[in-house]
Amino acid sequence: MVDSITGEFRTHDTEKKLSGCGRNSNIIGEGNHKTIAGTNLFNYCQRGRPELTPTAIKAGKLLARRLAGQSTELMDYDNVATTVFTPLEYGCVGLSEEEAEKRHGKDGIEIYHAFYKPLEFTVAERDASQCYIKVVCERGGDQKILGLHFTGPNAGEVTQGFAMGFQCGATYSHLLQTVGIHPTCAEEVVKVSITKRSG
Repeated sequence: MVDSITGEFRTHDTEKKLSGCGRNSNIIGEGNHKTIAGTNLFNYCQRGRPELTPTAIKAGKLLARRLAGQSTELMDYDNVATTVFTPLEYGCVGLSEEEAEKRHGKDGIEIYHAFYKPLEFTVAERDASQCYIKVVCERGGDQKILGLHFTGPNAGEVTQGFAMGFQCGATYSHLLQTVGIHPTCAEEVVKVSITKRSG
């Protein structure tokens, strides 16, 4: 254990033994941690939150800073990028269409979407009918981007790249102002202009 005052590593004897094994351990409280008899516990497998190692590492670092009195920042679980590495990858960052609708109302969001054909599918004459992009935005004002969903080659790379924009408050206008790199799958995201509402 690291002493929060001196910064020195020291061992800590405790009278209580705690056990949490597997993904069903329920030893977490509000604010990413729970304190029991002076012992701080942390578990990255929280219900309704991404069960991803980088998320746990980030949340743990933020917790350590709060416990040391160096910060009050909490983990932002809404904008964690993730990917499913299947033959046709799926990547997302931000809110799903359903969650955005719950939070902002159906008339409070705008969905931009498109099917696209990656260059590598064209050359190989592969079926691209499942390559799809969805950008979930607030409907009013600057149309802040709330979610990005992408199926296609390199979805992890694409969503990781756009994830930083979420931290900076990216809007649909910012997306349209971005010049795509040709020929990449990511350039298809900056060309999305058809709304789901338009039919």
